[in-house]
Amino acid sequence: MRTTMLTPYWKNADLTSVLWNEMDRFFTDFGMSPFTSVYDERAFSPRYDINETADHILFSVDLPGMKKEDIKIEAVNNMLTVSGEHKKYGFFKRSFPLSASLEIDKAEARYENGVLELYLPKAESAKPRQIAIQTGQGGFIEKLLSSRKNNQELKDVKVS
Repeated sequence: MRTTMLTPYWKNADLTSVLWNEMDRFFTDFGMSPFTSVYDERAFSPRYDINETADHILFSVDLPGMKKEDIKIEAVNNMLTVSGEHKKYGFFKRSFPLSASLEIDKAEARYENGVLELYLPKAESAKPRQIAIQTGQGGFIEKLLSSRKNNQELKDVKVS
């Protein structure tokens, strides 16, 4: 286990950020940090957007001044992790929980003009479907009602 000094309290930092930072450091000691340090001098947190449609999820991560070779993307145990090292700002790591309904094998990534875009398509089973409303006879409800009627008629028949 690594030993670290206490994180200093910044006058402008709110208590929530300090608590998240301490929780991150605690989990990091055990090799399972789910968070990125908010005030760690060695790390920075790039801005990101997540857009979801019926067909896919698009992650956009702002990484200006970085090279494609310095960025790493991993998907493990329904967790997407984007990490890398910026010459000026240092190491970064962002993790996002993923739904099991995404087709990770068909994911695509593109880095252009300082923006990393990750396209994750949804599985066909996860896409919304319209259900037609039937009118008149011949549908499932009609079959169900006629089945009940036939069962009732069978019960009413007396065996001699």
